[in-house]
Amino acid sequence: MVTVCLANHKGGTGKTSICINMGTYFAKKKVKTLIIDMDPQGHVAPGLGIEVGYNDRCIADVLLNQEEIASIVANSSVKGLDVAPSNIRLSLVNETLYNSFKRERRLMRSMEKIYRDKTYDLVIIDCPPSLGPLVENTLMVADYCFIPCEPSSRSIDGLADFIIKLKDVREGELDGRWLIVLSRVKKSARLTNEVIDEKLSSYKDRIFKTKIFERESINQAQIAGIPVFDFPRGQLASDNFSKFGKEVASRCHIK
Repeated sequence: MVTVCLANHKGGTGKTSICINMGTYFAKKKVKTLIIDMDPQGHVAPGLGIEVGYNDRCIADVLLNQEEIASIVANSSVKGLDVAPSNIRLSLVNETLYNSFKRERRLMRSMEKIYRDKTYDLVIIDCPPSLGPLVENTLMVADYCFIPCEPSSRSIDGLADFIIKLKDVREGELDGRWLIVLSRVKKSARLTNEVIDEKLSSYKDRIFKTKIFERESINQAQIAGIPVFDFPRGQLASDNFSKFGKEVASRCHIK
């Protein structure tokens, strides 16, 4: 089982849409996939047609009560793609975790059974835009960390802070396993893209060759509660995510 997290302490970088559509790509390739939503905004489940109410069981219950994650897993509309959903109650759990013993290991303990039973081939984890306990829990179980960055100086300048956190949590274990995803890229902004490429030149071996381009169909599909692969006007975006999925499979040895 390969576990990939998408994390960046800056918001608005496209983490959730990448999770949903990367997960869909692999599920359609017969890779049994689970998306774990560790963001209190809880956008993964609705983006896959799953409604989660405030009192519905979710990842908040798993972390707070130290339960098995399998107890909250829901089937999505995509065959072979499951979701461990989140909702706003997770923000309260996040505050509780600050003073908890071994707070960074709760997600790891909840995943013991699915690791042992080899329930999934791939686990994708959507993180909140923060550097707090929820991200710490995620980094502890990740085999790979993808850092989505939008092409802006503000996003790039904050990258170093997140890399320091990543090194600190895992004491260097992920040094060779973090990668940058350039997301929400506008094809028309050629000069901006060239400047960002130059600013990231020192990370060039860490950057996915496939950029995730900004397309309205991605937002529309998420509002409709379906992945872009199933959206009537989503061909260009789905082709983009397919290309990205192939590169992910190659870099992370996902079969």
